[in-house]
Amino acid sequence: RGYLIAAPSVFRSGVEEAISVTIFNSAKETTVQIQLVVKGETVSRSQGTVLDKGTIKLKVPSGLRGQAHLKVWGNRHLAEEGYIFHNYTTVTIDSKGSSVFIQTDKPVYKPKQKVLINLFMVTSDLRPVNDRVKKTVFFHTVPCDGILGSLHFI
Repeated sequence: RGYLIAAPSVFRSGVEEAISVTIFNSAKETTVQIQLVVKGETVSRSQGTVLDKGTIKLKVPSGLRGQAHLKVWGNRHLAEEGYIFHNYTTVTIDSKGSSVFIQTDKPVYKPKQKVLINLFMVTSDLRPVNDRVKKTVFFHTVPCDGILGSLHFI
């Protein structure tokens, strides 16, 4: 008998995170409970039943940052051959961020060729940012030997 809990080491505030639960050689469903605890206070909780494998979603409240404890436990009545476990780990809660992807029209350029660039932003769950963002991107090329060069964004 044994169990495996897989969760991200960094949670994003305002995002629903997925925690994967595997209970080896499980004869019956086990109720699994999950809590996110910050400074001794439970800020989020979730539960589900798992037979062999399952995923439990945990909503991380907006506005949280820093360290937290992720506590996970499972139990069934011992008379029903249940499996009991309890464990916790420290996770980091980061603010909900976005990423910028850069796309060019060609994989390789020759000297003096025009470089066409598309930039697009996505949220931490890889969905497009809906808000219109007005940002100025500055970049310059770095001289180097041969054909290859690199772009550095400032």
